Amino acid sequence: MKEIMKRITNRYDACSGRTLPAAGERDLVARLHKVNLDLLPVLLELLRTRSVTRAAQALGITQPAVSRALRQLRGAFDDQLLISPGRDTHLTERAEALIEPLSRALGDLDLLLRPTSPFDPATEAVHLVINTADYVTQLLAPVLTGICAREAPHVVLEFTWTGTRTAEDLARIDFMIGPRAFGETLGKRVGRLPLWRDEMVCIAAAANEAIPARLTPAQFQAARYVAFQRNPRTPQDIRVLLQPTSPLEVAPVCTASSFLVLGAIVGKSDCVALVPRKVARELARAERLRIVEIAYPRKQLLIDAYWSPASNSRRGRAWFRGLLSRAAARLA
Repeated sequence: MKEIMKRITNRYDACSGRTLPAAGERDLVARLHKVNLDLLPVLLELLRTRSVTRAAQALGITQPAVSRALRQLRGAFDDQLLISPGRDTHLTERAEALIEPLSRALGDLDLLLRPTSPFDPATEAVHLVINTADYVTQLLAPVLTGICAREAPHVVLEFTWTGTRTAEDLARIDFMIGPRAFGETLGKRVGRLPLWRDEMVCIAAAANEAIPARLTPAQFQAARYVAFQRNPRTPQDIRVLLQPTSPLEVAPVCTASSFLVLGAIVGKSDCVALVPRKVARELARAERLRIVEIAYPRKQLLIDAYWSPASNSRRGRAWFRGLLSRAAARLA
């Protein structure tokens, strides 16, 4: 960043005999002098994580260093940026407005300055944040970490589960993996990689003989069932995009925000639950469960990976997209 500043300044300081820069350009140079551009990557991480501690961990620097950077950034932008009115930390309006242009600007700078050689997973380090449901993590994480152990020992994968409703939310992470129907609500300009096909099935305890091998919607609703529910305030139209069989779950006896927890409940009770087939197979290996078909026309799931265009130029992201394709092929 400092080298960029020096080049910009030298361009104008050493322009003897040339036309002086326009007033707008002079103002830009003056504003750049007031900001330590080395702090901009720290700012983006703070806006993404909304946490001094998590930003420090992601950047590999100390928490006091990030706190000092935040104080400087608040002075430079004349704004608090991060505020904590209660237990949760929120972004100010100015901070929210900075996310997309800052991410785009740093992506452009990375594209300008990055080495011409391709990313080398055997020697380079990168920290990747993947936002997805727990069942996708259960399926993908073992495959991805196994490949990374052999081919990319310095790559760190962080699987998390936070709300990703807009393109701005997507810009705060590296990848989001979820149903295609939901991912398409992020807009047409986001990057997308098809991963695998799945469908919803029902699971029941192996000893639960009252449940037949195939259930009609009426039979499912007459049984005691538990349901996946990430957020009770999620609108029904969004719930259908996340889980196409959710209209059947009108009166569950219990809800949980984890598909894996649903498997544990079903295995030790007379309840049934609707889950994706791939996770049902995994759960059946760990619990005493059996898979029951559900006679419902809208049960298909297409799982894709999504990312912000601002991340296209980030080091290692293109390599990881290839790695996702390899991992998904193993799950097909």
